[in-house]
Amino acid sequence: MNTLLLPIFLLQLINCSNLITAVQAAQYNNNNAFQVISENPELSMFKNLIGNDTAYSFMLKSWKMTVFVPTNQAIKMFLERNSQQQLVDGFNSDLLQYHLVSATIKRESWTEASPANALNGQFPPLYLTTTDYNPYKPDEKSYFVNNAFVIEAIEDLQGNGPNAEGQALYIIDEVLSSLKPNRPTAPTALELLKEPSIYGLDNFDMSKFLQKVQEKQLESIFSTPGTFFIPTKVASRGTPEFDEYVVKAHVIKDKPLFIRTMGDRRSYNTMAFDDNVDVELSFINKTVRFTVEQMYYIQTNTIKNDAIHKAGRVLSRMIKANIPVKNGVVHIIDKPLMLMDMAIRDFLREQNKLKRFYKLLEKHPDVLSNIGKNSNKTVLAPDDNAFANLMDNNQNFAGISEDSDEMKKLLLNHVVYQQVSFSDLKRSAGFANYTSANGVPVMFRLVGTDSNARLTVESGGVNATSSLSDLGASDGILHIIDRVLGMPFNTIYEKLINNPMLNETFKIGSQGGTQNWNSKLLDKNKRYTFFAPSNTAWMEFDRANPSEFKQLDQGIYPSISRAILDRHISAKGQYNKKDLEQTVKKVDTIQGELNILPDPTTREIYIEWEGTRAKIISSDIHGLNGVIHIIDKVLAKKRDLKVNAAINGQSYCHLFVYLIMGLVSIMFTQQLR
Repeated sequence: MNTLLLPIFLLQLINCSNLITAVQAAQYNNNNAFQVISENPELSMFKNLIGNDTAYSFMLKSWKMTVFVPTNQAIKMFLERNSQQQLVDGFNSDLLQYHLVSATIKRESWTEASPANALNGQFPPLYLTTTDYNPYKPDEKSYFVNNAFVIEAIEDLQGNGPNAEGQALYIIDEVLSSLKPNRPTAPTALELLKEPSIYGLDNFDMSKFLQKVQEKQLESIFSTPGTFFIPTKVASRGTPEFDEYVVKAHVIKDKPLFIRTMGDRRSYNTMAFDDNVDVELSFINKTVRFTVEQMYYIQTNTIKNDAIHKAGRVLSRMIKANIPVKNGVVHIIDKPLMLMDMAIRDFLREQNKLKRFYKLLEKHPDVLSNIGKNSNKTVLAPDDNAFANLMDNNQNFAGISEDSDEMKKLLLNHVVYQQVSFSDLKRSAGFANYTSANGVPVMFRLVGTDSNARLTVESGGVNATSSLSDLGASDGILHIIDRVLGMPFNTIYEKLINNPMLNETFKIGSQGGTQNWNSKLLDKNKRYTFFAPSNTAWMEFDRANPSEFKQLDQGIYPSISRAILDRHISAKGQYNKKDLEQTVKKVDTIQGELNILPDPTTREIYIEWEGTRAKIISSDIHGLNGVIHIIDKVLAKKRDLKVNAAINGQSYCHLFVYLIMGLVSIMFTQQLR
């Protein structure tokens, strides 16, 4: 095709595409809701539900109406959570009408959770919501009906007949399920709080929270529009008091919010707000690793506090979410918000995601006791996922006995005997330095912009990020972090490959294909001490032995490389710098014995082998399965590089192959003659 014609062709193609889209839209606009449903294969299950009832078919063909149609996938998901019979008996008679509104509602009229009354007046209103974030079309808004996302909107349909009315159809990704009340109308949040049996929720104990609401004479706020969080475990542990602020912290006024319309970690003002106290609320969506279990949490953050109410966050797990009521939405949670009446020790014990950390603390009662005694502290609690990469193949903790003094020190790395909160760091330019209970420096830092700022903690060579910060307790503050401080999560193989000072050592160890020398460093069941020559050490060795090193560097004889590197590693234990300074005098390697010579004057440590003395120039590079110390010399002699010494099994194998090839060639030549 002529290149000059190409732009014209593309323009015509675009015009044709736009014309096709316009024609399709026009075809939709001439249809009624029943025709659109019938012609879309992704809506066939909904079509089957209405197809056998002439009344519904007539309404969808002729009436002024808005219909919310769940996709086949949405109905299948509903089926998985409910019995087939419930779908037949319940969906047809009740829930089907909950998807129909006898008015034409266009998106331009949707406001923040504007209510719409469904055909079935026994059910609560449908809440129509818009949000600015659309995961599928970033430049457009998202539209929700209750918790269901609007996938496609067809707003200019027309019913049949002489008095035909306008229709709108919205394809949604969830069934609009609602609990059916045992009376003619849906309850308000207050009515549900007083009588959970209206929705068949008798198994949730709301009575203690109701008692607190009535004691503070705050029943009226549960009859106004909003979002309501009702805790089931209301047990007084003493101070602080379950007062008016605590009750109000469970209500977001005027905003009926479902899980998906709340947005992950978006903050909302609660009714606990005045000149003295300000409490915000946000939703947190967490996936538990391995089980892929979805966990939903609500947290309050007391950002303005007084002498009674402490600053900080309180976390509560959602037990049953998205319960539409007459005046908004109710979410049932497991314990009260805002109330910091639980000690850190109790919080650690009750949190499912902190089981490994608490189990280790139980093996060190003195550490657990100290956490309980000190009333002004910060605990950095690694979640269970943080430990997952630190387990060996036998699911034992990497390199450290769980009841050892070393483990005790590791646990103390996670305790700071001062309160360090997110807001404190904001006031101190975003970072601050403290010391752990074990005397190890701990750096707290905020990273990211204000709206997306995250708390990070660096200590013991590990940088951790807080997944949940500022969790308030009666005796301090807690941050849940994603790494174990002081315990690396990479093997020494990964430490070797990522250290620019050890490029040559890694290159030489890579010789020999997939079963090269370096591969042993991936073994999580071993504990290595590796005295790794630096790049400069190899350069010095090259200058002293140029021809031999050339063969070594090119990988001509991998057995020589393995033998030399074996002299630099011990698989009999992990010896840190402190061990080499104080207790260890000799280290047995695979290829000989190394003498450890600490210099008390300079505090340098030397490694000696057959008169060659190498200095440790960088120590304690910890990995999951050992430690690396970088040395300034290669522990090898000229004799190690002799070719004769290198004729190993692999070399003989090569000679044998060449011999066979020669014999085959001779036999083939004789046959030709």
